[in-house]
Amino acid sequence: MAGAPSDFINYGLFRGEVEKEQRILLQYDRIVFQFPFYWYSCPPLLKKWFDDVLTFGWAYGPGGENLLGKEFMLAIMTGGTEVSYRSGGDNSSTISEFLRPIEKTLARCNGTLLPAFVAYGVKRASAAELAETAAKYMEFIRSPRAVLVH
Repeated sequence: MAGAPSDFINYGLFRGEVEKEQRILLQYDRIVFQFPFYWYSCPPLLKKWFDDVLTFGWAYGPGGENLLGKEFMLAIMTGGTEVSYRSGGDNSSTISEFLRPIEKTLARCNGTLLPAFVAYGVKRASAAELAETAAKYMEFIRSPRAVLVH
């Protein structure tokens, strides 16, 4: 692929490693997808990963019960403020509205979708604010399901 970034070319899925990625998913009860919020969605490489790894007959559809009972969580970082991701804000929609397609994809995979962790305004955050957000993030992803889902 001419002109593609080297990390994209070297990514394992282009060498037939889908099964390896699927085996990794089977090892964990909670799967956290952490990514920067990029043009109102996940980065393209993560979307490709969803397409290649979460396959019909493995993750969903007849026989697609490998992820049954897994917990899925999104952890995203935005450059924009929390206010900008409100109805009527700069982005015209809430972060929950923007995340629905990804959440629907994961829900289709027979797992339990947990609330998302969102770090807003990371581009302008100080080192102290980032450290505080990191501590909140670690606490959030380690929280029992009962604490996260009311």
